[in-house]
Amino acid sequence: MREKPRELVFEAARTPLVRDAREWFVARERIAPAAFLIVTTMTGACGCTTSALIRRDDPVFARATTRMERTISEVEATGGAPAERSLFLQAEAFYRYRFEPPRRGGTSFLAEAAAALTDFPALQSLAGSLDLVDLRLRSADGAVQLWETFLRRYPNSPLRPLTLYRLGWAYRNVGAAGLPRESGDEAFEELLRAGTPAPIAAIVPAARATAWKSKGTAARWSLIPGLGQFYVGETVNGSVRLAIALAATAAIVTPVVIGFERGSDLTFKHDWPLLALGLGGLVVLSIDYTNSYEDTMRGVVQWNERAEAAFEDAHPDAP
Repeated sequence: MREKPRELVFEAARTPLVRDAREWFVARERIAPAAFLIVTTMTGACGCTTSALIRRDDPVFARATTRMERTISEVEATGGAPAERSLFLQAEAFYRYRFEPPRRGGTSFLAEAAAALTDFPALQSLAGSLDLVDLRLRSADGAVQLWETFLRRYPNSPLRPLTLYRLGWAYRNVGAAGLPRESGDEAFEELLRAGTPAPIAAIVPAARATAWKSKGTAARWSLIPGLGQFYVGETVNGSVRLAIALAATAAIVTPVVIGFERGSDLTFKHDWPLLALGLGGLVVLSIDYTNSYEDTMRGVVQWNERAEAAFEDAHPDAP
């Protein structure tokens, strides 16, 4: 009785349908270069109809610009050395790189589908390089790297309190490993221990108490497509992605169950729709996983930025 499941597996592996499936996986390696050429050509053709530039009426970018201009004035007023001001503002520019993410184009989804279908590395790279939103979502990593470098190079700079205050917020959106702190709370705590003068010291407790979302937690929720969207409060978005994942999983499981039940009766000529259904489910599930994860990271960053903006509106003296 214990050997029966193994015998069923071997029997299913000998069916024409499964043999044809193995042949398809070999053939897809041969069609990958052609698929890459097709997607690249379509990307070039679509490039003339879309723009990566920021809209003139983008409210997120307008607010970021206003905050940047205010920070420049504050930095100049500190009297820090030119090298200190330059390095701080480089980090500030990363931190204020914000705009409303546009909707993704069809070419991006096409590249993801081709990458999932072929596992061709060049297609996977292309699928991840078609959208500037990825750069926007990682800008906090660059800001934190530069601000931590600033603190190491200029530990006695008059800009140190403002740098620690910025780090308290910026760490909430980081995803890179190897940074000196585990979270922004460590920067806020250092500010409080140092006896920072007003107005920063007065608002640090409230800033630290502001609710925020974590990229690490969101990534763990995203192990099931859609749950990451629930984590950042996007219920409808998450429900759609979860439904797609469940449907794709059903499309994968159904041919497998039928294959075990029918065994050697399966033939490619009559049962190729089962193979197509299973492969289609694999492609859709792969795309759903990738896109849901990326969308969750977008949701985390935007959630934290909205929380910070609300804090700044409630505290006009916040730097």
